[in-house]
Amino acid sequence: MLSYNYDDLVFIEYNPFIIQFDDENLKNLNLFFNVDCEQEAAEKLKVQLKNAASQRGFSITTRGNFEMKPKENTEEIDIKFIE
Repeated sequence: MLSYNYDDLVFIEYNPFIIQFDDENLKNLNLFFNVDCEQEAAEKLKVQLKNAASQRGFSITTRGNFEMKPKENTEEIDIKFIE
């Protein structure tokens, strides 16, 4: 699994979810699922991520969804968060 971080966001390969660091609670991570991620897969991932976070002293708050769209004529992407 490949990952990439930018500012306070962490992206993983194929982007079924994004983890955002919580500025107000440093031991909490905000979780957003891609709008294209199937509900059943999202639920399984959420359980796995919460367990992994808990083992490391973190909590996870599910905050909503996101969608990614490429910007025209550039290699950049737009991310729209849907809470």
